[in-house]
Amino acid sequence: MLSEIRNLVNRLIFKNEDLVMITVAVTIGVTVGCANIIFRELIIFVQLLSFGTESEVILYNLQTTPVWKILLIPTLGGLIVGIISRIFKSSAGRSVPDVIKAVSLNKIIPSFTPIIKIITSSITLGTGGSAGREGPIVVIGAGVGSSVARLFKFSSTRVATSAAAGAAGGIAATFNAPLGGAMFAAEVLVGEFSLKTFTSIIISAVTATAVSRSYFGDELTIHAPNYSLNSFFELPLYAIMGVFIAVISVIFIRFYYRVSENFQMLKIPSFIKPAIGGLLMGIVALYSRNIMGVGYGTILEVLNGEIIGYTLFLLIFLKIIATSLTLGSGGSGGQFVPTLFIGAMTGGFFGYIAHIFFPEIAGTSGTYALVGMGAMLAAVIRAPITSIFIIFEITQNYQIILPLMISVIIANLISYRMEKDSIFTWVLSREGFNLGKGVEQNILSMIYVKDIMMTDIIVFEESTPLSEIRESIVRKPHAYFPVVDKNGCLSGMISLNDLKNIIFKKGDNDKITAGEIGIRSNIITVREDESLLESLADFGIKDVGDLPVVEDSEHGLKLIGLLRRSDIIIAYNKMLVDYVPNN
Repeated sequence: MLSEIRNLVNRLIFKNEDLVMITVAVTIGVTVGCANIIFRELIIFVQLLSFGTESEVILYNLQTTPVWKILLIPTLGGLIVGIISRIFKSSAGRSVPDVIKAVSLNKIIPSFTPIIKIITSSITLGTGGSAGREGPIVVIGAGVGSSVARLFKFSSTRVATSAAAGAAGGIAATFNAPLGGAMFAAEVLVGEFSLKTFTSIIISAVTATAVSRSYFGDELTIHAPNYSLNSFFELPLYAIMGVFIAVISVIFIRFYYRVSENFQMLKIPSFIKPAIGGLLMGIVALYSRNIMGVGYGTILEVLNGEIIGYTLFLLIFLKIIATSLTLGSGGSGGQFVPTLFIGAMTGGFFGYIAHIFFPEIAGTSGTYALVGMGAMLAAVIRAPITSIFIIFEITQNYQIILPLMISVIIANLISYRMEKDSIFTWVLSREGFNLGKGVEQNILSMIYVKDIMMTDIIVFEESTPLSEIRESIVRKPHAYFPVVDKNGCLSGMISLNDLKNIIFKKGDNDKITAGEIGIRSNIITVREDESLLESLADFGIKDVGDLPVVEDSEHGLKLIGLLRRSDIIIAYNKMLVDYVPNN
């Protein structure tokens, strides 16, 4: 039956691709919406066991929670997540950067990933870990989209579209923000707004939101205070705040990955690391329990002006530390809501200072906190349009749009000037992955000359006579032959064309040596640590088939191998197989 349905859909794709992609997008949206419901209910269940409350605003229960629980519960949660991640290595560690990479390379996300991500993230968040549910739901949604694509044997392009549509549905459902979810997928994951891609993304986002609303209701995610612009002269303050937020965003990104790298270097079993992160986060929480969990309770307090002064400044860095410890150690969660938390604290503190110096111009600290949330999100994930839409949709406050746009754009620009990578692309850049290259160039960037170069090659010394050269060239299937001096350093290159011209020349030419035949000037060489993408540019300089691989020595360029253009094509095709959807 399943095979018949799949064959029917495949036939429809051939005749009416748009109709099928719409149907598939609706299917993905419904599935992701249901997955979001299961995910949130599981968080509530774990949280009820851990702290005795079902509400996401667990702040008030935490204030009366004994110290030993504040330390033990996150540690235990981290240990359980670590064990699960150890058992399901291929799925448990997936995060938004993995989704970005999968979408860019048209790669399938394992079908089991959404299930593992729901479990591990529910445990991390339910036990008080400083993280958000938005990152996991992106992975869950993308995994659902990939599973649908694999079920119907979609082409690589449709695989990417399906995964992006699933991620859009996840963000839309969890934030109750269909436009924000769609913009996130287009701006962060796909990087474009083509009609075909964006249609599927929008439909999935709307469908997932509808399913989520049917269960949880159409409540605002955050009830923001009413906002009105006091004066035109207040707008420059929001511009200045954008600069301040950009600085904090870069501190967050760099500190987060410094903590992650330090945990990776720890010489202990990997499953213990999330437990250590949970314990350290609990120690930080002893100073302020506001930093535990998703943090909606604290955000609401700041927006309503219930937390003011230098406490806000302190909470900025406590939350950065807590989130870095939770996620950097291997905990499962997202950076979205922690980023909103940090933005609210940063904006609230700036507004508090601005009101002291400009009481007649500056509004309340709560309004600056609201704008700060959007500006921080844009600066950290480098998605200004997404940030503006999400803040508008989760607050339904249109009056905030003008200062929000000013702060968002400035924060995004300044943050990019200071740090090229977002919190999502940092790790990808360290792996040599470039979002702007596309599938082909990224694959070639991942393979190095040393991986495919020939080392068993024919090499002629400068004194080798033509008669010996003729006998040797039949033994190896390459068309170019390096010539070396007595120290083994490259001194020339002989091609089969060079030999052909000499061999068929009339006269006594057997006394001619390799040193006389080989080209000595303008020899193009490559290094073993170059990527194939770099080496291809070298091939294009003279349009040759083989290039010598060399390394520096005290006597010159020592020959260590030969790189053939044909081997690059073979290596590329082999690597490409890993990125084509499996049947």
